[in-house]
Amino acid sequence: MNITEYMVYWTKSDGTPGSMKIDSLEQTLTYAELHRRQGMRFVTMCAENPNQVGKMGVDQIVDNKTPDGVEYTWMKRRDGGQ
Repeated sequence: MNITEYMVYWTKSDGTPGSMKIDSLEQTLTYAELHRRQGMRFVTMCAENPNQVGKMGVDQIVDNKTPDGVEYTWMKRRDGGQ
């Protein structure tokens, strides 16, 4: 059973916003592409999983490990990639 809810948001050329709730990812992708082809602007989509627990991403690093014990080695490069 798919319990994830998807939303597509868009803006018409006159600035009027619109949105639609859709139940499957496949239909959401199709609907968003259709709106883009019809000339809608700022077409975007999002989803919310009600079974998600905690914050998305890593929210705490202690001794270079994530809360579930996985080693965390990512570091932001500040040298412009050189």
